[in-house]
Amino acid sequence: MTSSPPDTPANAASPRLGWLARARRWALLRIVLEAAALIGVMVGAIILSGHLTPPRTSPLHDGLAMARNLVQAGMLLGAYVLLVRLVERRAAGELSVVAGAAQAPLGVLIGSGMIAAVYLVLWAMGHAAFGDGDGTEGVALGVTLAVLAAVFEELLLRAVLFRHLEDAFGTTVALVVSAAIFGLLHSFNPGATAFSDIAIALEAGVLLALAYASTRNLWLAIGLHAGWNFGEGNIFGAQVSGTAPTPSLVHSTLTGPSLLTGGSFGPEASVVAIGVSAVVSVVFAVIIVRRGGWRPLSVRLSAP
Repeated sequence: MTSSPPDTPANAASPRLGWLARARRWALLRIVLEAAALIGVMVGAIILSGHLTPPRTSPLHDGLAMARNLVQAGMLLGAYVLLVRLVERRAAGELSVVAGAAQAPLGVLIGSGMIAAVYLVLWAMGHAAFGDGDGTEGVALGVTLAVLAAVFEELLLRAVLFRHLEDAFGTTVALVVSAAIFGLLHSFNPGATAFSDIAIALEAGVLLALAYASTRNLWLAIGLHAGWNFGEGNIFGAQVSGTAPTPSLVHSTLTGPSLLTGGSFGPEASVVAIGVSAVVSVVFAVIIVRRGGWRPLSVRLSAP
């Protein structure tokens, strides 16, 4: 048996292939590649669907918009599975449907229950009043919008950013950095303030990262995120992160200081929402610690 000479094309290419194999394991490079790809898929889907969805005045708008939202969510999930396979050379176990079948509904119950608790506290303090809503009109569309937003943001912020930062630097660093970035991303929303950025970071950035870390499966966080958004917007009719109110089952009116009601940003920017989220976050944190899942501080830029 003979070996190839040192200057053959196969041997000449091996250093380059070795460098690419090492680069593929760099945590920060994975974040950039996977995040850019997911954002690209989302932007492309929005542009394409803009030409296929009729205006709101059309009787076909809601049905096609619902289908659009679900297709876009499916595209994002499929793109993530493919990215993990190509970049990380593994199956995307964090999207296991077997585990998600129970965890997603549980997340929806937790998220919708949390926003209901926020309104219950505000009502008990005399800062919330309720009236008749719009009925069920627009509710189904609201469900699909909540699902799409939850899928996109959880893939981007938890499955990509938090997960890779945790692999590189441990749970605490990943939690702080990913939550801060999540808060800053909401600073461009209508009615946003420095306090609303901090509130979003604490009540959603921390909470959702801990929800993922407690199960190592993304479906609990997706369900929780969707349940909160749907409850806030389509059940109580509040602004969701500063966006305009949507058709809802109940019309709610919040009065009082912005510190309690969230002002024009909505109840997400209130100390009540921060307090409710803090309680649930502590529960998730205890679960993680008891299961030995809180990863210690480290500096490991390459995945094992």
